[in-house]
Amino acid sequence: MHKRGVIYISQDELKDLTDGLDDKLVKGLQNKIEDYKAEISDFKASLTSKDNEIKSSEETISNLNSEIEQGKSKISELESKSAEIDGLNSEIGNLKSQVEDLTNKNEEMNNKLGNLNTKIEELNTALSEKESNLNELKKDLEEKEKELGEQKSKLEKIETELNSTKPVQPTEYTSEERLICPSCGSVGKDIKSEEDKSKVLGYIGHSPMYGKKNVCKKCGYSF
Repeated sequence: MHKRGVIYISQDELKDLTDGLDDKLVKGLQNKIEDYKAEISDFKASLTSKDNEIKSSEETISNLNSEIEQGKSKISELESKSAEIDGLNSEIGNLKSQVEDLTNKNEEMNNKLGNLNTKIEELNTALSEKESNLNELKKDLEEKEKELGEQKSKLEKIETELNSTKPVQPTEYTSEERLICPSCGSVGKDIKSEEDKSKVLGYIGHSPMYGKKNVCKKCGYSF
């Protein structure tokens, strides 16, 4: 039943209508709930995955931090080794400088040694010459000694001959034999002995050997 412009619904129709609407609404809500549950499940799965990713990232970060610490430790070691290397390089430089100084000193010593060897050779040469000269001098000395021996023998022979031919001088004898000047009669310390250069007995080398004569100090008489 209805009037113009107005719709009239009975209670039964209204009930049927509301029941139908309720069924649709409930089904729609149930569908939405299922959709929400599915989304929530997806969100949970996504959260679980994200948590796993976060845990993995945290482990990665922890590993990276550990590697960073190890890297820092290695850097510190390298810096320490770098300082040691710098010290060693400085020591090597000092050693090189010492080696250069020693090399220069060694060259100087070698030069000095060369000069000394040259001087030693010169001295050895001079020594050889001196030894040769000494041998010649020894030979000459032996010859001179031999000649001197011969001259002494001749001298002794000549003195013996002169003594055998010398006239007997007037002498007086008391407790011992003394010379007396034939001219003034002086004796003892008044008579001196001199070389008589008028009597050449022989030669030693180029030097003449003279006989002896007595000279009176008081009157100058030679005998």
